Amino acid sequence: MREKNALIVGIRDEESICHAIAGEIKRAGYNIYATYQDETTYPGVRRVAESMGIRELFPYDARRDSDLEAFTAAVKQEGIRLDLLVHGISYSTAEGAKLDLPLTEVTWEEFTDAIRVGAFSLVEISGRLLDAFNDDASILAVSLRWSKVAVPRFNVVGATKAALESIIRGLAQSLGRAKKIRVNGISPGFVSTHSLSKIGNRLDILAQAKAKSPLKTNVTKEAIASLAVSILENPSLTGLIYPIDAGVDIMAD
Repeated sequence: MREKNALIVGIRDEESICHAIAGEIKRAGYNIYATYQDETTYPGVRRVAESMGIRELFPYDARRDSDLEAFTAAVKQEGIRLDLLVHGISYSTAEGAKLDLPLTEVTWEEFTDAIRVGAFSLVEISGRLLDAFNDDASILAVSLRWSKVAVPRFNVVGATKAALESIIRGLAQSLGRAKKIRVNGISPGFVSTHSLSKIGNRLDILAQAKAKSPLKTNVTKEAIASLAVSILENPSLTGLIYPIDAGVDIMAD
């Protein structure tokens, strides 16, 4: 039986959603390869890699052409054949991200940085690695509820996630035609992550989401990871965004 390989782009530390998804993918029998943004995030990703048995880490800051070229070239040169790609990087965790500005004060340069990190990087990675994907491979991108609501201090992130969701649909069409590659997205509700801590008090935000949920509970990372693997491995799903938020999104404000 041939080995199955997954590339995870977006693990930051043990709190990240991508960490939970990587763990579930590992339990499903895949070898894991991953990226880290830079030396400031490397210690957290290295801890995860050591505890999980990730085979190799590649440096990749989505704002740097040199990183994109080096890491995708390394994957191809090492002959890594990919069955799964999980894209979970967000501008909200990028070093120097301008998150506290009203949209009217965001410059074009800052906006293009945000779009490249949070959305267009999925196009760049999948395009550069197209020849490394096995036929019938599967891609999953992590979006957020912020793609369709206004979040003070985070509206530029919401714009990038909205762009990401449109890109998911476009890639599903083009990659499906090219190599029968499936492309989907997952849109989790509020969970305790580094990004959430930048909005405000995590406990207050999670308490508010729990109160709003018809189930009176918060979505868990374990539930998100379980859904992610189900989507990745289902041969008939492509081009869709799957919310998972314990029902918060169906409730009126």
